[in-house]
Amino acid sequence: MMVTPADNWKTEKDIRMHHSLITRGRIGRMAGIGLLAAITASCSLPITPPIVQNAYRLNPLGTLHTPAIEAHGKPMVFLIQMRSMLADNGFNTSGMMYSSQAQQLRPYRDSRWLAPPADLLTDAITQTLIQQPWVQGVVSNSSGAPAALSMSCHLSRLEHDIVDTTGHVRLVMNCLWLDSAAHSVRASWHFDESVAIDQNDAAHFAAASQKLTDRAITGIVQQTRQLLSQPALVRPDIDG
Repeated sequence: MMVTPADNWKTEKDIRMHHSLITRGRIGRMAGIGLLAAITASCSLPITPPIVQNAYRLNPLGTLHTPAIEAHGKPMVFLIQMRSMLADNGFNTSGMMYSSQAQQLRPYRDSRWLAPPADLLTDAITQTLIQQPWVQGVVSNSSGAPAALSMSCHLSRLEHDIVDTTGHVRLVMNCLWLDSAAHSVRASWHFDESVAIDQNDAAHFAAASQKLTDRAITGIVQQTRQLLSQPALVRPDIDG
């Protein structure tokens, strides 16, 4: 059979169209494979888990037990007002603050206090006072009943200081005892102590802070008892 030029042109055109379809099909399949690979790769990327912070607290001094206060041979009990503790800037959040340079103060990234340390200290002092036999109760507001003493404390510093490989935890605070009835200051007290730690991390920071808290609470309870033991605060009307 003889093939005419027109038939030959059609045949070559058909071949070119066939090749084009094949090429488009290959490109489509390759694009699909590439898209599938991209989706698979995106699904297999490592997912960074959220940072879980360790939370630390300051506990009351449960082992502190002081003698009762007596008048005329009878035990006395007193109502004490403990105002919420204030704190300097930088220590009024739940951040566990550390300093590697004198002008820098930074919070630990993966650890924090359960609450601002001033609140933790207020709770620890209050709970320790309530355990004493001469304390009738501790209130934050004495408008409902007269308090024998009103105590106000201020936190200046609770931080982890790092110098090279050496670490210290420092607690600085002060308290005032006020006679609400006389509108006068009965006593003032200042605490500034440090504890060395073996490792510069949040766990050792928290443990050292607890040691300092125990020392501070001991001083506060002893000072409070001494003031309440003075004759001016021993009410003779209690004596039956």
